[in-house]
Amino acid sequence: MDEKIIDELKKPEAYMHPVKDVEFIQTHISWLFLTGDFVYKIKKPVKFSFLDFSTFEKRKYYCEEEVRLNRRLSPDIYLGVVPLIEKEGKYGFGLEGEIVEWAVRMKQLPQDSKMDVLLKGGKVTHVHVEKIAEIIADFHNRIETIRDEKYSSPEIVQEQVDDLSSVKGIVEKVGDGSKIDFILERCDSFIAENNDLMKERQKEGKIKDCHGDLHSGNIFIDEKIHIFDCIEFNRDFRYIDTASEIAFMAMDLDYHGKEDLSKKFVEKYVELSQDTGLPDLLNLYKCYRANVRAKVNSFEHEHNPQAKEKIVKYLELCERYAKEL
Repeated sequence: MDEKIIDELKKPEAYMHPVKDVEFIQTHISWLFLTGDFVYKIKKPVKFSFLDFSTFEKRKYYCEEEVRLNRRLSPDIYLGVVPLIEKEGKYGFGLEGEIVEWAVRMKQLPQDSKMDVLLKGGKVTHVHVEKIAEIIADFHNRIETIRDEKYSSPEIVQEQVDDLSSVKGIVEKVGDGSKIDFILERCDSFIAENNDLMKERQKEGKIKDCHGDLHSGNIFIDEKIHIFDCIEFNRDFRYIDTASEIAFMAMDLDYHGKEDLSKKFVEKYVELSQDTGLPDLLNLYKCYRANVRAKVNSFEHEHNPQAKEKIVKYLELCERYAKEL
């Protein structure tokens, strides 16, 4: 999608409803247009090792998957998939003309009610994280159990953890790349020593069709808690051990300096799920999740000064968790 179309979608008249202003946000995989009442999310035509949005048909399919999967936790936010139309050189939604792209249409919630914003302001409480634990415990109880042994196997988890080596060059530009060797060595040794434990969790039905991206940037807290933006583009990242899901949220709370909330969240989830084996794998999956966030920020380090600081901080967390394995 070229700059002309993006510029057109920044104009209020591109939308099928009254719009005063349009806020434009982009990530490494999406363009988002915030219009006040609704958000329109368009997938970039990109292809990475873990994601393929390279064709028109694939982008439509993954828009539909995003709506389907996210309605499991936030049916009131995900409104549907809508076509982006071109007519006589004009681009917008709600027109009649040629379909040139697809977008996920969502209800817009106040950006200042995002959990990561509230964490920075010290406005997230034990009550909030216990409620999130309740929502996720219920979610895990009712979603599909994955019986295919290739998902979340020791081999797959090791491969995902070892992927941190792919950003070593970037890390060496912003910090101490030698930490990566230590982290990977400790994680690989832990996986080898706990091979049977991880396979036993597969047999126990702990591998589920999870959210896959459970962190504070994907949660709104207002009168109700909304959990959104699950992984739709790669089953390897969503068909995971529930311990990995919980570790992501716990790691994120650690990252924000809220270790008391992290501990409370894990305790409440274990209490509700009766998953007493989860703590045995918590530091491994926390390490992996910090790894994931370091990699996400590596995509943005060249044009986002804050990304460099985040990479360093996530690697420090990785190192800490690795020492505790």
